[in-house]
Amino acid sequence: MRKRFAAATAVLLLGIALCACTDKKSPEYRYERAVRLLEQGDYDAAIAEFAELNGYQDSAERRRQASLQKLRSGSFRVGDTVDFGDYKGRTAWRVLTVSDSEAYLTATASVADRMFDLSACYWESSAIREWLNDQFLNEAFSEEEREMIVSRNGDSVFLLSIEEAYRYFRDDEDRFLESDDETNMGYWLRSPGKFSDHASNVDGDSWLKGNISEYGGVVYAPRGVRPAVWIRFGEASAENPPEQETVSESGDFVLRQSGGRTDLAGLTAAGKEKENLIIPAGADIFCSVSRGRAKHVSFESDDDIDYGFLLAGSFSLESVTLPAGLTKLGRHSNCPHLKELVIPEGVREIPVSCFTFDESLERVIFKGDVTEISAEAFSVCESLREIALPDSVTSIGPFAFAFCEALEEITLPKNLKKIGEYAFEDSGIRLVTVPEETELTEWENAFARQEIPNMVFPEREYTVRVKKGSWADRHFDEVFTEKATKEYY
Repeated sequence: MRKRFAAATAVLLLGIALCACTDKKSPEYRYERAVRLLEQGDYDAAIAEFAELNGYQDSAERRRQASLQKLRSGSFRVGDTVDFGDYKGRTAWRVLTVSDSEAYLTATASVADRMFDLSACYWESSAIREWLNDQFLNEAFSEEEREMIVSRNGDSVFLLSIEEAYRYFRDDEDRFLESDDETNMGYWLRSPGKFSDHASNVDGDSWLKGNISEYGGVVYAPRGVRPAVWIRFGEASAENPPEQETVSESGDFVLRQSGGRTDLAGLTAAGKEKENLIIPAGADIFCSVSRGRAKHVSFESDDDIDYGFLLAGSFSLESVTLPAGLTKLGRHSNCPHLKELVIPEGVREIPVSCFTFDESLERVIFKGDVTEISAEAFSVCESLREIALPDSVTSIGPFAFAFCEALEEITLPKNLKKIGEYAFEDSGIRLVTVPEETELTEWENAFARQEIPNMVFPEREYTVRVKKGSWADRHFDEVFTEKATKEYY
């Protein structure tokens, strides 16, 4: 009897053991499954499985190796998020571009808050460059991973430039990085700012988040660090050599060709001396004319084009003729001698900080039905005297016309619904005309001044003309400040 009982118990225990071994939820089974997935080349599934098993046996190291195998195999596309290295738990990188056997990656989060330098805005001599290519490089990447990194111009790790930050992201929202800090200062770019102690950056605050500021911030104030690296993947051979980038000159412009793509990469020596520049058709624009002497810029084709930061920071630029088919404005900010601009019919938005610090801009003409004037669009345009906003405009962003000292009169668009905070702060506005049809849904502090601790600024008096009985008449005290005087027309 005892023998039969013992045998039955043994069978039962064996069955339990076998069930445990085949339990698909057990760490042992999942680990073995992850190994099989990796052997089969299903990298994403293997990486996900090892990540969930973090802490079990060598799962963390297996996940890192699986990520490395995925990168080496080239099993990714532009826009994918891949794991590469590990810096204080930050492992995720975004694939910005792929060129045959090389890929350009940038971190999906800031890896640290650091100052750019103690005093200078130039990447080549900056403290942040030294930190990235020494401490960060050695702490974040294993020897195997460092062997995959391609050094360019003496750097293994670097920051994005203004042009790259513009080119590789769809819009400001796509470029923006969330932060755990209440005050998100954004992250550094490697391009210099407007002054010798300013470096360019991507903004992180609530209304400018993701905006590229070529004006920049002081180099000694900490901001986020978003590193970028080039890596080589696949097996290079005589049959599959690394792609060679070719650079050539064509008239006034430097052209860069790789992967069947042609970029307008800069100005030739002759181009830098030209006062009248014509931007050729057929190339993606990946440069600025700010290093030249151009006074007037036009485009060879009237077709739609993304010209990015081509014109930003051009200290000699006085006028621009934009393509008739244009649908999206590039940046015109920090052009101190630009006097007038005609905005083509197809443009619907004036982007964030589009004309900021264009101190000589006097007049803007809208050919079409613009619907949005974004934050800081015309801020610090000190000479802007005339701007007839189309009635199609429904939104004016925060600080849109702040510090426009010469702008004394403005008529609000009939279809306007929203005005952001401090939209007209420290402008020269003396007269505001509100059409009878205008009915706002958002306007808090639109005509007010920011309260800055320990600083007092006198507010200007201004007149607001409204139609008696209209929405603006009934809500006058809610919308306008105490310095406003109502006048009926």
